[in-house]
Amino acid sequence: MSFQPKRKYDIENATLQTLSQKLAAKSPALVDYACNIYADKIAMIDLTMLLYADEPELVKDLEAIREQLKTIGEALWIKNSDVLTNLGLKVGRTGIRELPGKRAATE
Repeated sequence: MSFQPKRKYDIENATLQTLSQKLAAKSPALVDYACNIYADKIAMIDLTMLLYADEPELVKDLEAIREQLKTIGEALWIKNSDVLTNLGLKVGRTGIRELPGKRAATE
């Protein structure tokens, strides 16, 4: 049994993840747009804040609205995502976890 196709897939998958991470590093605002049902509205607020940068009170209010849309938009996106995505979000990190009260296998 050959594992060559799996290794090829893993390399392609890692490359895609790396490219998206590099894009997010170049444009930090993309992180707020990703997985957000209100991404278009947040982008409009970002543009409006640029236009009215000389009015600090307005920009402050727009930043507050932006944060609210970011939070609500992410929650709605998660609500509408599939079961596996929700399970992954619930479980959180990956890797080996040590359970309290359990001895390590090497002991």
